[in-house]
Amino acid sequence: MTAFLKAEAYDRWMGRWSAQLAPLFLDFAALDDAGLYLDLGAGTGVLARTLLERFQHAKAVAVEPSEPLLSHARELCGDPRLEFQVGGAEAIPFADGHFDASLALLILQELRSAPLAVAEMRRVTRPGGVVASCQWDFKHAMPMVSLFWDAVQEVVPRVVSEPEQGRRVPVGYSDAEALAGLWRAGGLMEIQTAPLSITMHFASFEDFWAPFLSGASPTTSYAPTLAEETRAAVKANLRYKILGNGSDRAFALKAQAWAVRGIVASE
Repeated sequence: MTAFLKAEAYDRWMGRWSAQLAPLFLDFAALDDAGLYLDLGAGTGVLARTLLERFQHAKAVAVEPSEPLLSHARELCGDPRLEFQVGGAEAIPFADGHFDASLALLILQELRSAPLAVAEMRRVTRPGGVVASCQWDFKHAMPMVSLFWDAVQEVVPRVVSEPEQGRRVPVGYSDAEALAGLWRAGGLMEIQTAPLSITMHFASFEDFWAPFLSGASPTTSYAPTLAEETRAAVKANLRYKILGNGSDRAFALKAQAWAVRGIVASE
């Protein structure tokens, strides 16, 4: 798959929902108009672009480990206030106190060590600066994902094998209490959490189903591994859960994320 197609698949899978969530997340983060801000795990740059559209005097750095996604982000945003840097969350390639705030939108489930990433975000943020993140409520309020796995379990009712379990989205930081605990353990102060809700609109069932074949994430890498007959049965089961026996149509699903915000202690 070419770099462009990988980025396009990512945007169709999650990028379009990140674009809805980003303004709500920025409201919660409560940043100043002027500042240097880190967008960690930037993907195709949705949060960084939203931030620069909102704040006339801000600058941002998009840090992302995937060069294909970062290349696509460069194509989408030519604003000279935005810098791009290949790098990972567990070793952010900037000096201590470099940023006025560090933000991470929907990346905690992708990380090997969320605690290490939080420590790194705190390290590169100045004293008094904001460290904030946002995570889907995979336990209770992300039906796009939960409906899919429910359909899989009903069609393939076996004990989940270890490789298959690894494709599932972790839920360790999917609620306010867990996120607040993560931020406390990271040494942050004045911790706040809040739910953020959006509505996901789908033009048709195919609009909903196609991203599950894209390989853009651990979840969307699963269905392509199934035998054709099994995959068709999962698709039919999922369609029934959403549309019943009715004809194809546009539909909407509610989704909720949890946001967490903390302040770096003054020296």
